[in-house]
Amino acid sequence: MLQMAILLISAALVGVDQLTKWLAMTFLQTGGPVVIWDGVFSLKYTVNTGAAWNLFDGQWWLLTGLTSVMLAGVLIVLLSGRFRRHRMANIGGVLVFAGGIGNLIDRFVHGYVVDFLKFDFIDFPIFNVADCFIVIGSITLFIYFVFLYSDHSESKDDSKQKDEVLTSGNDDDQTVGGDGGDEA
Repeated sequence: MLQMAILLISAALVGVDQLTKWLAMTFLQTGGPVVIWDGVFSLKYTVNTGAAWNLFDGQWWLLTGLTSVMLAGVLIVLLSGRFRRHRMANIGGVLVFAGGIGNLIDRFVHGYVVDFLKFDFIDFPIFNVADCFIVIGSITLFIYFVFLYSDHSESKDDSKQKDEVLTSGNDDDQTVGGDGGDEA
């Protein structure tokens, strides 16, 4: 059930990303920038043949190859159920996966990624909805793994030791209880 939810939510998020990119290509490519909040935020169509900040510009094979391998790893971990009880890890993973797939689709279909969200008050690269998913998911995973996650293998070892102590304690209690019953 968790695996199906992961796949359906990922597909829905990819759909949202692709819809917003289609809208940007349809209305912003020929219509020019749209100011949402003067001096703060606007919509401006652009294409990116690299990664963030145009890193690896024109390196299609490298970007698609690395992205594909990383996304396969994220999907395997998500579908494995290893973090079944860790909602925050699943949410972060789904966001990273969906954002990566959204940008990967662009690279395969167009040869570049469509970007259209622009902060005007700072010199920041234009980005898209998939990028938002990736950043929010990465921050979520960082917070989870750095501040909240604890390795359960240690907990299992600790619980085995406690069980052994309790078991040996129960044996001693039964012996003591048996002796105490004879004396009374």
